[in-house]
Amino acid sequence: MRIPTINRGLHSWAKTEEADDDDEEFEKEARQEAMRRIKQAGKSSSPEEALSVLTDMANIGVMPDAQVITALIDVFSRKGNMAMAMKVFQQMFREDSGLSPDEITFKILVDGYGRVDPPDWAKISRLLNLMELTYGVRPSTMTYNGLLAICSRTKDYERAYELIDRMDAGGIEPDQQTLQIVHEKKALRGYMRKVFTGSRLNYDPTL
Repeated sequence: MRIPTINRGLHSWAKTEEADDDDEEFEKEARQEAMRRIKQAGKSSSPEEALSVLTDMANIGVMPDAQVITALIDVFSRKGNMAMAMKVFQQMFREDSGLSPDEITFKILVDGYGRVDPPDWAKISRLLNLMELTYGVRPSTMTYNGLLAICSRTKDYERAYELIDRMDAGGIEPDQQTLQIVHEKKALRGYMRKVFTGSRLNYDPTL
């Protein structure tokens, strides 16, 4: 499926100094409406309809921002269409787009590949490398929670231990969501308690 191409030069319009505030408000409202339509399309049986939002934005001369593109990626990721999710990512976050993905964008893609049966760890690993080495986005507790949730669901304990060790080495502290994730599996709960002890975290010993 073809992704609409948006070019700043083709869809710019003359602005006067007096109109700047109105233009900014117009663009803000247009992006908010785009987000609403994308989310609505994600709930339908035809998530591809979300792509039409990009065409409509181009027609009124408004560039999508990273948040709009991330919402579009989320639609395809949740529907299991990772090929389209990655196509949107690669085309809309290309170097000359002026847009950059954030950690939420990458977590959505990681979650998508984590829902594959079995999880596609090779692609997840490539995404994490791309995230850090190309875009300079350092994974936080949010990303590790997503990875640990995949491990917990698939009972991939050895990989989960490695992730917990990596969190510890990187100074990334667990949060309440982390604890809820590992709480479901005794092996992970015990290993988390072993690694994160003392004053570093108010870890509830009853978990």
